Amino acid sequence: MRTVVPDRKRRKVCTACGFVYFAGPKLVAGCLVVEHGRVLLLRRGIEPSRGRWTFPGGYVDADETVKTAAVRETSEEVGISARLGQVLGVYVDPANPAVCVVVYLAERTGGSAGVSDEALEVRYFAPDEVPWDDLAFPTTRDALTDWVSAVKRLS
Repeated sequence: MRTVVPDRKRRKVCTACGFVYFAGPKLVAGCLVVEHGRVLLLRRGIEPSRGRWTFPGGYVDADETVKTAAVRETSEEVGISARLGQVLGVYVDPANPAVCVVVYLAERTGGSAGVSDEALEVRYFAPDEVPWDDLAFPTTRDALTDWVSAVKRLS
C-alpha cells in the first residue's frame, strides 16, 4: 500500500511494475418483469435478506454485459425468459455505495415463474399491492417507487 496521485489515497500498488489497483464498485443487474400491469417479485431464498421480497437480479460476471446478466439472473432465479425494455434506473444504497444496481423494465417471453434455490416464492404485484414493509434492500424500494410513479403518470 502506498499513497498515489491524484487523489492521494492509500492504494494497493505492485512493487514490481507499479500497477495501481483501483477497487471498483460491484455491478448488479435486475429486471422488473411486468405483466398485465403487475410486477414480478421473488421472496429471497438466500442471504442477505432471506425471506424478503425483491426483483430478479444479481451480480454481473466479468465476461458478460449488464443486459446479459439481467436476462441470465431472471432465468436462473425464477425460470422465465425475459426481453429487456428501457432502463428504469440505476440505484445505489448510500449505506453500501460499493454496489450499483441497474434495473431494466422487462417482459416475459417464455417459461412460467417458479421457485428456485434463490426464490422461496414468486408472485406478481399490482402497484397498490407491493409489500413495502417487507422489501429486501433500499435499492429494491427505490426501483419499485420509480415503477409505481411511472405507472401512475401513465394512468
